[in-house]
Amino acid sequence: MNTKNIAWSADIGCECGPVIVANLADFSRWYGSEPYDASQATELHHWSPFAAELPEIWRPAGPTGHQYLASANPSAAREALMSVVLELWPGAMIDRSEATWRAIRPDGRILNAALAPDSEYDRAIRNLGDEALHGFQGDAMGYLWSAAPGMVRVSVDEQRDFLVLSQVEFANDETDALGAHRHALEADWRSAAPGQRYRVTAGPVLAAWSPNSIRDLSAPINAADATPSLPGQLLDMATGASGALLWLQPGMYESALHYHAEASWGVAWCRLQRVGE
Repeated sequence: MNTKNIAWSADIGCECGPVIVANLADFSRWYGSEPYDASQATELHHWSPFAAELPEIWRPAGPTGHQYLASANPSAAREALMSVVLELWPGAMIDRSEATWRAIRPDGRILNAALAPDSEYDRAIRNLGDEALHGFQGDAMGYLWSAAPGMVRVSVDEQRDFLVLSQVEFANDETDALGAHRHALEADWRSAAPGQRYRVTAGPVLAAWSPNSIRDLSAPINAADATPSLPGQLLDMATGASGALLWLQPGMYESALHYHAEASWGVAWCRLQRVGE
């Protein structure tokens, strides 16, 4: 693929967390990190430096690390955990002033307890590896690609049959960074094992830093803003230029994840390639 055949390319900002790619119709139901109502929680999530000192029933993940306890009533489970802390460490203080409660032992060690998931974004990234498909709001679906904090370049070709997300991990200078992105576009996408499959239904697609919500858009968008004859469009969302609206040929797309490094640069990228109707 010659980079001259690229129809549009631009960088979106990703402070921390994956990029989501979704049909515009699906993204219109994506609320990112907007807080859930407490009634939507299904687990109690707690973490502390003294998990090993809690009764075993409260630490399903073992003596260390974050603990997730499935519950029909996570709010009641959190209250019960606070009672356990008070019983084991008389004089502990309970701070319920924030969404994440804090149990502070007399020695100053702190247990944090929250209801989970606390947002659609939180649910989507649980156990996320390099990539995943994520269903939400009934039949809506998005593709997630894990990215490091920084800028992610979004590129589409003239045929509108592939999308490349590329992130330069290191580069000596701007020329090296451009060379890294160019490599991501020109490399044989078949050299990596096939990954997830995602269906583009109508053409308009949104790629964005996933904590963004559709309600974060600084101005409304619709399907007419993304057509085969229009370039992509950067979108200001929760942060400036952290999303992009573009058009892809409808059909089935298959992901391929890559990494390549030279002495002066390294780049990771995800290619979504149209492989069928």
